[in-house]
Parts: sequence; C-alpha cells; structure tokens
Amino acid sequence: MHPDRDTLRSLWRRILAGGLLAKLHAVVGDVHGCFDALRRLEDRIARHAAREGLEPVVVSVGDLVDRGPKASGVVGHVRRGVAAGTHVAVLGNHEEMMLASIEAFAPGLLSEAGVVLHPAVVPYGAVWDRQQTPSSAWMPREMFCWFRTLMWLSQGGATTLQSYGTPRPHDPATWAMDEEDLRFLCGLPLVFRSDTIVVTHALLSAEALVALDADDEEVLRKASGMALWGRARPPTPPDPARIHVSGHTVLPRVRRRGRLRTVQVDTGAFLGRRLSAWCAETDRVVSVPA
Repeated sequence: MHPDRDTLRSLWRRILAGGLLAKLHAVVGDVHGCFDALRRLEDRIARHAAREGLEPVVVSVGDLVDRGPKASGVVGHVRRGVAAGTHVAVLGNHEEMMLASIEAFAPGLLSEAGVVLHPAVVPYGAVWDRQQTPSSAWMPREMFCWFRTLMWLSQGGATTLQSYGTPRPHDPATWAMDEEDLRFLCGLPLVFRSDTIVVTHALLSAEALVALDADDEEVLRKASGMALWGRARPPTPPDPARIHVSGHTVLPRVRRRGRLRTVQVDTGAFLGRRLSAWCAETDRVVSVPA
C-alpha cells in the first residue's frame, strides 16, 4: 500500500465525520496549450468528484502556455476559474520565459496592461549584467536578450503568440497579448499549499521550498529558479507535513514516490501522449489522451 494513503484516508474520514463540504484537489500536469484535452480532463475530474461527494478544485502546475495550439484559450479559461474559485495555478518556466521575452522586446504590452514584471522573473538584461550564464560572457547584451527570446519562440512561444493573434511571432513589433491574461500571469504564485499538498512547477529541495518565503532577494531568486526549473530528485521530502506535487519533467505516467512524499504529474500532453491529474484526497489518477 502506498505509504501516504493511510494519512489521506484518515484525513478524509475526519472531514466526513465533521460534515464539512470537502474539496477534491486535482493537480493537473503541464497543459501547454492543449485546451481540448484540458476540458475533457476536467469533465472526468468532475465525474470522479461527484461519485466521491466532493467539490473539485483544478490545480495547475504551470506551463499553461507554449507548444500546443490554444494557449490563449487555456490561459483565459484558467484565469476565469481562479476568479470563480474552481481553479488554482502556479507559475511555470514557460510563463517565466514568455514574460521575460515580453519585458525585453515588447514592454509596452506590460505598461498597457498596467502591470509590472512578475517578481520571480529576472529580466534577460539583468541576467547578462550579472554574467550568470556562459553565453553572457561573450555575447553583447542585446544579442544575449534576443538569443534567449529566440529560445522561447523555438520552444513553443511562437505558437502562443499566434494563438493571441500575432501575425509574425519573430517580429516583436507585431506581438499581441490579452491584457487580462497578462495581468493574470504576472500575478501567479510560485507555490500553492493546502492542508495535505504543496504544489510547485518543478522539483525542489526542502531548503528551496522554505526559501520561497525569504525576504533576501538573492536567496529568493535561487529558490525561484529551482521551483521553476529543477529536475533533480531531492534527497529528503520537500515538505515533511505535505505531499509535494510538480510537473515540468515528462514521465510515461504519474509517478508517486512514497519515501520522498512526491508526485510528478507531467505525462507529455504536448507530445500527443496524455494529460493527467492526481486527485490528492482520493489518491486517484485521472487521465485523457491528448
């Protein structure tokens, strides 16, 4: 038996005994613009929740954008769900790349939306100034910023821009973005916590999870990088009191690791595989073909 199931079932029995309206937190892997698959998965989550007598809350691990054809539909749908209380989302590394690229070459989109850059997003110019990557040591500053933006465009950013009506994604003067969606993405948290789970986009250590609440800018920057980009399996559970759920790394199926109290839910929707969710309160995996 999975080491965490007894804990979850005990909590579930206590909720039922108290007569409370319980939530079903269904943590969904990287959607990457696969809007149709997301809607089908949400239908399955709703049916599972109804059978269990629970109220579903769809929790996104981030990477709503890029690669798939309907990023604008995904972002708008999740944004409205967050406003209605039916959805939760955290920032992913693809949202980070998107926002940094907009800041570098289309900052007017941010000012028109009346929003500042997400605090976890380090502008490309600042990365170059700090000489934080090998390429920044030999590339001129503007070339470095464009190089990083081209990386985003080639990893699905162009498809995202097209979904918002951009005619020529490689020409920043033509970039278009919904203002409400941009404000929403700039306000996404890095972490979501409930009584039983803690969600970040990527794997991270216990120390990094604690550091996400730090006041020190440098400590927070390093922890944010791990929360968005980390792939290394942590040596100990990231949170001793909760199960840590993440996406980012594509796996053949949802992977539970009982000793580490982690669950990884990215099953490669953008590759045409499956979009999956792990339902925390029932320890049930729900999945649909992408």
